[in-house]
Amino acid sequence: MQERQTYPRVVSTSPPRSLASTLQWVWLDRASGIYALFAVAIIAYLPLVGRAFISDDYIQISLARRFGPVSGWADLASDALYRCRATSLVLSYWVDRLFGLTPVAHGITSLVLHLANVSLVLAFGSWKRIGWRLSIPAAAFFGVYEGHQEAVVWTAALPELLVFFFSAATLLLWLRWLAEPARPWALAASLACFVLALLSKESAVVVAPLMFLSAWIEKRLNRKVLGILAMVAAVCVLYAWGIFRAGQSHLHLGDGTFSWKASVWLTMPNTIGRMLWIWGLFSLITLACLRLRGEGRRTARRMVLSCLAVMAIALGPYSFLTYMDRVPSRHTYLAAAALSMIVALAWVELGRRWPRRPGLLAAVTLVVALHNAGYLWIKKIPQYERRSAPTEKLLEFGRQQRSPIAVRCFPYGVEVAEEAFALQPGAMPPVVKRGQPIPAGAVDYCDTSRP
Repeated sequence: MQERQTYPRVVSTSPPRSLASTLQWVWLDRASGIYALFAVAIIAYLPLVGRAFISDDYIQISLARRFGPVSGWADLASDALYRCRATSLVLSYWVDRLFGLTPVAHGITSLVLHLANVSLVLAFGSWKRIGWRLSIPAAAFFGVYEGHQEAVVWTAALPELLVFFFSAATLLLWLRWLAEPARPWALAASLACFVLALLSKESAVVVAPLMFLSAWIEKRLNRKVLGILAMVAAVCVLYAWGIFRAGQSHLHLGDGTFSWKASVWLTMPNTIGRMLWIWGLFSLITLACLRLRGEGRRTARRMVLSCLAVMAIALGPYSFLTYMDRVPSRHTYLAAAALSMIVALAWVELGRRWPRRPGLLAAVTLVVALHNAGYLWIKKIPQYERRSAPTEKLLEFGRQQRSPIAVRCFPYGVEVAEEAFALQPGAMPPVVKRGQPIPAGAVDYCDTSRP
């Protein structure tokens, strides 16, 4: 019978008296550690919550009103693209129904999901291959990390948060079942979460190789496990077949967004390199300079290689996108969890090397946190304001008109303008739809700005 791993605790319960002792207290105590993780993530991202909607946010809410209620589920099931985002559309529908067209409500929903995902990263400490001492700093870095900020801030990126949530839950329950096969409920719950992950985003198919990888690491590739993995792989094949059989009628296949001819060999290394900069690279250099020896060196090397492999697997589906030479930040959310483990590994090893210098470790922690949070506050807040400005400007123009508006040019496409006007609770003039004749008396509108 396997020995159950326990969460480390401090011996003394007296309150900390310095920054260094506070860091140690947070690191070792269960309750304070969880509260600190949430506090770090909230402090970093709360200033971005409640910003005006950005372009595709209006399309997300419009689709939610169409597909979210039970009466729209039949149409949702027949749509090859949006049935793969069913969970986000249902959630957006209920947020919209309860709170209306309110950016704050949708922003808080995304932030709460981010906190839940931080908790799941922390929960991987229950796996003996990772452990609590590694998962705590990993969850802290994941919570404050600015590299995946689009997934947390952009309402239209809600599928990324949900696919992470259900994928991580799938893997945690799968690991629980591998450790204790006598608990069939864990396997059933894992497979149920996997189905929900597939209903959240197409990238959920990466869960299958991750399940295989974890079973291989645990040396549990027996006949029963292989049979379950074969079933999961078959579900993924049917899932992909249901997408590609739609052909040109599928939006992302018809407009060239996804292509098997994409430069994966360029996109994936470019994305991993950008993600490693700066703290991932700093962590790898730190691990190399510490010159670990013996079992510690082998463990660190296996952990780094495993994390890089997970990053490559997580970025795989997105590397076939054609509109950028790197994966957009919102799509790096799952890969960022593996990056966080690399950063956490360097942090833990520094703590072991500096056992009597907790102030230095505290300083490193503070610099990492301030860099990520500061980048969000200083760089990203103005950027999101610029991205939302064209739509807000158009809506303000519409409120001053009574005649139909012919949008001749708009940074985000006329369809965004159409949905933004259609969703407004007050009386708004109609936007002349594409391909329709422009009625007499219509007011022209043109915005050539570049957000």
